[in-house]
Amino acid sequence: MNQYKLKELVLSFLYTCILLVVLEVFSATFLPSVGLSSYILSFHILVVLFIGFRVQTIYQPYLILMVELIHSVFTIEGWAIGTLAGIIVTSLISYLKDMIQLNSRLSTIIVVQIFQVIWFVLVSSLISIKLGDFSYILTRFWRFLPESFLLSLISPFFFIVLMKFWGTKKSLKGVRI
Repeated sequence: MNQYKLKELVLSFLYTCILLVVLEVFSATFLPSVGLSSYILSFHILVVLFIGFRVQTIYQPYLILMVELIHSVFTIEGWAIGTLAGIIVTSLISYLKDMIQLNSRLSTIIVVQIFQVIWFVLVSSLISIKLGDFSYILTRFWRFLPESFLLSLISPFFFIVLMKFWGTKKSLKGVRI
């Protein structure tokens, strides 16, 4: 378990938030400007997954809340549903951590894709329950697939950058747990 001093935790999280803001601005402005307004890359999910896999601290739920609050500035999605989904997903990660080995780029891509699907099902189900209309899940799923595949493909490199921010000393060749 990684133990961070409060100063290290705040500083690492600040760098992560700056990167998230830059990527959210890119996703919210650049993609629509090139005609991809239906697609939004959800970098916040990658940040939450990284926190779930690599940042073991009692402040984990608060970190997820802050990531979702930052994300909510750039989207109409609510921070509350994202926070709930993030906490559920990171709890699932903590239960399955002994069985999950992210020791190569391919395994990282596959595991990130699986957890993105879980995230999608959770968020879409909650929104559908709130709206009382479950057609949202199917219509959104077809837009979710290309977004999630692209995020899964870049996740090993994204995690390497975040590992530098968080000062992990493990090998950067693959994302190792």
